[in-house]
Amino acid sequence: MTPVEESREKKEITAVVYGMFEAGKNKDLTSLSYFHSSGSIFTKFDEFPPYTRQTSEQAIVYEQATFANISDYEYNIQDLRVDLLDDVAIATFYLEYKGVFINNYSFEGKTIGSRSRVTMVLAKFESSWKIVHEHFSTFPEWPHAQKGGA
Repeated sequence: MTPVEESREKKEITAVVYGMFEAGKNKDLTSLSYFHSSGSIFTKFDEFPPYTRQTSEQAIVYEQATFANISDYEYNIQDLRVDLLDDVAIATFYLEYKGVFINNYSFEGKTIGSRSRVTMVLAKFESSWKIVHEHFSTFPEWPHAQKGGA
């Protein structure tokens, strides 16, 4: 792969990473599944329950529920690093986010926020990059880390 091709691929991967969080922020919930590989080629470990390995279908349900119930969502991706291994990429970064989690049943809101370490493994399927694995883990000492979510 030439340096120009590598640069182009890294830009595409960066767009996938940011695109997923932008879709959630803009409540474009149906497009969240676009970023994940389909079928059994996807897994996720999240910082919120359930802490078990999630399939693509499970992850989409939890992500849609979480983003649907968060207002004033803001995020900041820091120190994004993308490493390419042919048609596989590993993106690692720090994610700070905050928002207000709304409980529609009680009409109450709770401020949430966290700083997490994130690893995303992506694979190239035909001409587009898809996330095949996500792993989020909260910094234990982060003062605003609050367990919650959908």
